[in-house]
Amino acid sequence: MRECAETASSIEAERDELRAEVERLRRRLAEVEGAAVDAHASKRMDEDLRAQQAVLRAFLDNTPALMFVKDLEGRFVLVNEEYGRFAGRPAAELLGRQGSAVLAAADVPTMDAADRRAMTEGRQQFAATLTVPDGGKRTYLTVKFPIRDGQGEAFGVGTVAIDMSREQDAEDARAALQETIIAAQEATIRELTTPLLPIADHVVAMPLVGTIDERRAAQILDALLEGITRHQATVAILDVTGIRIVDTHVAHALVHAAQAAKLLGARVVLTGMSPSIARTLVDLGADLQGIVTLGTLQSGIAWAIRGPR
Repeated sequence: MRECAETASSIEAERDELRAEVERLRRRLAEVEGAAVDAHASKRMDEDLRAQQAVLRAFLDNTPALMFVKDLEGRFVLVNEEYGRFAGRPAAELLGRQGSAVLAAADVPTMDAADRRAMTEGRQQFAATLTVPDGGKRTYLTVKFPIRDGQGEAFGVGTVAIDMSREQDAEDARAALQETIIAAQEATIRELTTPLLPIADHVVAMPLVGTIDERRAAQILDALLEGITRHQATVAILDVTGIRIVDTHVAHALVHAAQAAKLLGARVVLTGMSPSIARTLVDLGADLQGIVTLGTLQSGIAWAIRGPR
């Protein structure tokens, strides 16, 4: 009986030891399986991260904008291919270099100041005209912004710059065209408001209408002198029938026209003078010496064709 009990006890102990070994193997297997799962998950995460990086890199290198990141010391830590083309060297060669290695010396202070503002004030947007390596100028719509870590601490400055030179050139061309059109319109208006008509050999006439201010008085004088010279006129008729108001500007314009015409060898004939205009000129003390005054444009033309008496 005792031997049977000892045998049973031994069997039970072996059974317990076997159960413990099975448990150890189960736990070890679970650990191995967990490690395998973790390794698979880590591998998958690595693959996902590489895919995301590839997508980001593709966007960076295929955008027409300049894109780069500099650290707090101003060194490039990320540069896209377009910026490499701007710099005239492979993008990889720019990593670790200072921004001053790429920019023209005159542009460095402006861009460094913009980086500092982005770090202290946040996102900055502005137009920047930069000198490219071939010596030309390009205008970029530039955005600078701080790049922060998980704790919100800024560790770099990002920049995106879009070349606006074509748009700027187009805008400049439109502005130049507009100025040309305005100048042409002003010239047309001057011709319409100060028409000079050749009516006979060496005789020109200028009918004046409307109001004459200081600017228009100068235009009248210029047009008259240019017409006298161009047509080699010896008589210039100024018809004031259409002038509503005669004031100091008109009086001075007439006197100056007569004096200037005399210097060019021509006489001025003033026609269409009404009694009110004559009285105004007298009241203003206008010196009309040397100016022939006649009542109508027709009489002035007839006088000019017959020849000065």
